Amino acid sequence: MDTYPIKLLDCTLRDGGYYNNWDLDYELVELYLKSMQEALIDVIEIGFRSPPKKSFMGPYVYSLDDHLNSLPLPTSILIGVMINAKEYLEAHEGPVKMINKLFQASDKSPVGLVRIAINFDQVLEAEILVKELKHLGYQVGLNMMQSHGKEEQQYKHKAKRIAEWDSVDVLYFADSLGNMKPSNIKKICKALLSIWHGPLGIHTHNNKDLALINSLIALEEGVTWCDATITGMGRGAGNVATEALLMEMGSLGLHLGNAQTLTNCVEHFNLLKQHHKWGPNLHYHYAANHNIHPTFVQSLLNDPRYESEEINLILNSLSQKPSTSFSMSVLRDSIYRTETESAKGTWDATGWLEGRNVLFVGAGPSVQKYRNAIMNYIKNHKPAVLFLNINEYIPSSLGDATVVAHESRALFDVLSYHKLGHPLIMPFIRLKNELGSQLEGLNILDYGLTLQNGAFDIESTGCVLQRPLAFAYALSVATQAKANEILLVGFDGYENNDPRQEEMIEVLVNYDQLQNNLPVRSLTPTNYPIKQGSIFEPVID
Repeated sequence: MDTYPIKLLDCTLRDGGYYNNWDLDYELVELYLKSMQEALIDVIEIGFRSPPKKSFMGPYVYSLDDHLNSLPLPTSILIGVMINAKEYLEAHEGPVKMINKLFQASDKSPVGLVRIAINFDQVLEAEILVKELKHLGYQVGLNMMQSHGKEEQQYKHKAKRIAEWDSVDVLYFADSLGNMKPSNIKKICKALLSIWHGPLGIHTHNNKDLALINSLIALEEGVTWCDATITGMGRGAGNVATEALLMEMGSLGLHLGNAQTLTNCVEHFNLLKQHHKWGPNLHYHYAANHNIHPTFVQSLLNDPRYESEEINLILNSLSQKPSTSFSMSVLRDSIYRTETESAKGTWDATGWLEGRNVLFVGAGPSVQKYRNAIMNYIKNHKPAVLFLNINEYIPSSLGDATVVAHESRALFDVLSYHKLGHPLIMPFIRLKNELGSQLEGLNILDYGLTLQNGAFDIESTGCVLQRPLAFAYALSVATQAKANEILLVGFDGYENNDPRQEEMIEVLVNYDQLQNNLPVRSLTPTNYPIKQGSIFEPVID
């Protein structure tokens, strides 16, 4: 077997971008690059080279030459970028044109290496990308994602075909789901290296706390390129930590770099780690054992609505579905237990609020801030008042009903329901299994709720929605009840990147497209795309 020098590739800015939107402070990047040089890191994969995205993202999702030329790049280190093959293969103008739009000849670029990320099963489709990048003069790496669980002959077949291209400089396999064991690493290395005689690389994930040992086993088995990131920063449970891998490689005489030179850099990235909380935990471990893509876990951990017990239930549901690739629709199905059978209620809401304005009281901080004004508005304007879940600032005596749609919220609030003194509007069939006897004695208006992807249908005794949001459910009730106008207080909104914000905007957009939609107006400050009024506006007959 041919021997090649061991190379440590650090991809902190690229893989870590999943936590900071690829937008790092210049001073931190400067410190990082200086530390890489002092530690004698061989390759820096500084980011992705992606086509334009539909939302703001920082410079390292694009890593354009103009930006890279503004950085103090170490001259002794090979600079690389990664491309997602799918973005190029599916480009409207075709893969070759897209490559040439985003890459100039390598002798004019600070980039010397381009790695192509593509799933193992589709890897042969990358040939056109490999050859065009090679034509432009770049070293080319091919990163086979989701390489776990294949037969020996599959590894050999892919290696043989890729070798025949005579264009790939380093072949990588990635433990994308973080579920590989040392025995799997040995098997894959043996199979690939029996056919592939160039440098072989590995990208490990730390879902099961095995990233370091898997990387070291790979080195023993003939791998010569290893990925790592400072403090393991990376999507989901993260990667093998550069400082730990370099320390071990140094002690084994495999690398000349000194891990202690990374101390200052590690301390700065640890501050980010405290904020973003990447790294292994029980949820990532479970996901690895059940072939669940780590982005499912990361999405749930980043969503402030879900406690650990709820995440466990959602992951249990995901384990019963094809989850090796991330899909928002699959995640929603597992969160909301989407069903196809109808769940109608027993209460007909038709005409219940006919001709009346209805005020929805939400949970935003503005309810507390404008508490007195809201109570005065209710007394003076006399709207029908629907509380969306329990509200501690406006007396329940001012309300016509409290609206409840989600099981978790109902479990949290159920002890307060008996003190309300007004009806509860809820989908009884959905909630009775969770709440049981705790619902006895309550005045319940049973308006049904069926969950179905992409749906927003309002009927007399129930509605069909995408998810059990109290707002969408209350909109359905008020609309079927033939209210005149919907007024909102306490619907302040969330940050733009908060999934709750995206869901609320989606509800508003879908509701606006209904033929029987009602006017919606917020009387307290909001960042939702709706008309604004004021809780202080005068009564004009």
